[in-house]
Amino acid sequence: MPTAPLDLCSESFKRNPYPELKRARKIGPFVYARLPMVGRVWVSTDYESTVAVLRDQEYFVVNPRNAGRKKFAGMSWWMPRSFRRLTNTMLAKDEPDHRRLRKLVESAFLRQSIDALRPRIEELTHRQLEIMASATDKRTGEIDFLRHFARPLPLAVITELLGLPEEDREKFARWASSFTSIEGTFGLLKILPGVRKLTGYLKERFEICRQHPEPDMISALVAAEQEGERLSEDELLATVFLLLIAGHETTVHLLSLGLLTLLQHPEQKTALMADWSKSRPAVDEILRQATPIQMTKPRYVARDIEICGHPFFRGDVIVPLLAAANSDPKAFSEPEEFRIDRDSRKHVAFGSGPHVCLGLKLARVEAEIAFEQLLTTYPNLELAIPEKHLQWYERPGARAMKEMPIRLNQVAHPLIKEQVHVA
Repeated sequence: MPTAPLDLCSESFKRNPYPELKRARKIGPFVYARLPMVGRVWVSTDYESTVAVLRDQEYFVVNPRNAGRKKFAGMSWWMPRSFRRLTNTMLAKDEPDHRRLRKLVESAFLRQSIDALRPRIEELTHRQLEIMASATDKRTGEIDFLRHFARPLPLAVITELLGLPEEDREKFARWASSFTSIEGTFGLLKILPGVRKLTGYLKERFEICRQHPEPDMISALVAAEQEGERLSEDELLATVFLLLIAGHETTVHLLSLGLLTLLQHPEQKTALMADWSKSRPAVDEILRQATPIQMTKPRYVARDIEICGHPFFRGDVIVPLLAAANSDPKAFSEPEEFRIDRDSRKHVAFGSGPHVCLGLKLARVEAEIAFEQLLTTYPNLELAIPEKHLQWYERPGARAMKEMPIRLNQVAHPLIKEQVHVA
């Protein structure tokens, strides 16, 4: 069996995955690789193979038991129940359970009109710019973009959508940060106290919503539990946890990678700032080119099959590599070029098929608003350190920087109350 010439967790891969993905594609549509806490897996290397696996629920399942495997890859019997119940989301379900949960969540999600939320997202973005300005070093104009904008803004949006009190966002920021920075078994054990606190908090919120429902998503999910098709208490916990973490973490990396990509391509940044009607295709091109979430959950082969000329056998593990699909020259001409006028709508940065991300529209709108307000306010912002000194997390899944120091320079107009001037 060929071994993939790529390390999906290395800092060099996170910094620029294109060379490694190009070499992997030369081997074939699937290559063998090893992932931490998962083990040996097959990895898709192009658009056709990735989409084929994601869209076929008959042969490729997310529950390993439906493929004859007794244990989850990397998720053995030792995982504490308090954590298992939060991670047992609809992403880990096959049909018909997945369809039932997805239908209930979609129903609740659709009650929250993203277009109607746009003015509120604009207000939250404006407020975050004010907070960022006040926290900026007044002498140098420097600040960590991740800590003071890219992370708190999506958290504010998703907690508002869920209906969680604003005064609780700080604790959620701590919980979310710990959940998304797990590295190895000991890292998992360290966050268990936070898991228990989050579980207890959410149970209290469910009861409040039962007694005093509001026009928010948690109330809608609780209402769905009380109607014909019910969500159990554990399903409610897992669903809200999924929306809270996935609904905010993906956008964090979209904002940070998006800004970095625009700074790397100043002519494209200038073109976008000259015509903000290009925001939608620009965000899609950022999603395609940077692909914040590089891979999906593993798929397990339910029955022997040959796909894209490659044989698979029951129990085999495949990880669809979204970054590989989005950089495939057969799907996107000259994929390494970043062009905001490219039609990138068929990218799979949010996945594809039945498990496609529910929050894709919300993430797009957040990014469109964030980039317009940020770059209109600070048209000359720049990295505060050389790009080669940016540090990246070496773990599978997200393409994530540890921090992103930027220099704001002078604002273009008085959008925010406290302007920042570099001495």
